[in-house]
Amino acid sequence: MEYLSVEEARAKEGLRLVLTAGVPGPFGEAAKALFRHHNVGFFPVRQKGGQDNPELVAWTRHRNAPVALYNDEAPRVRWLEILDLAERLGNGPTLFPRSIDERIAMIGLINEIAGENSLIWHARILMLHETVLAVGEQKARHNPMLQDYLYDQAAVEPARQRILALMDYLTKHINKSKSGYLVGNNLTAADIYYAYISNVIRPQPHELNPMPQGLRTSYELLEKLFGKAPSVLIDFRDRIFEKHLELPVNF
Repeated sequence: MEYLSVEEARAKEGLRLVLTAGVPGPFGEAAKALFRHHNVGFFPVRQKGGQDNPELVAWTRHRNAPVALYNDEAPRVRWLEILDLAERLGNGPTLFPRSIDERIAMIGLINEIAGENSLIWHARILMLHETVLAVGEQKARHNPMLQDYLYDQAAVEPARQRILALMDYLTKHINKSKSGYLVGNNLTAADIYYAYISNVIRPQPHELNPMPQGLRTSYELLEKLFGKAPSVLIDFRDRIFEKHLELPVNF
């Protein structure tokens, strides 16, 4: 994928989507999928993972990706803000369920998968802990993600327990679903976020998601710690990709 620099992007109008260059960041890939689903074009903008990104901060006040910027509107960084923007700008089937109860369920489920203190939040704490074990905490602290995720060693065991509880919940939830989707009878944003974030449970094969080896090794950590993941979690992810999402993943 070709990326604009921050300077180039600031001179553009329309939708600019800041993405971590060279890796399939799950939040960025999900954001891309939301806009593609709604046929919304965007300019990809380069963010450098794990770095300070001062030019990006000067523009958006945010160091991380994704950030969605539409014309002169405020930057959007939270998943629900980005989803709402895709729904407003685009066309095609909505990614929200129709009923109020199902919309509430979808938002809560995505929060457990993608929000603070979620599946991916705690998985990243364990990944950062592996770095601390390998190089020592003082050196590891050069990575600003330790501060972003409020890492300290006391957070490690709670992270393990939360991940196991969430994986157990998702396994039971998917097994109970008769529709083939996480919420309701059609594709929703919950399926999209789960599909990309589930790479932390088990990464997709290289031919489908040619992520850098260092990232793949990090994503293999949960199965190294907890054993083979329930097949239903992977089978569900694979079905969503086959039916609805772009393969191979292009970043």
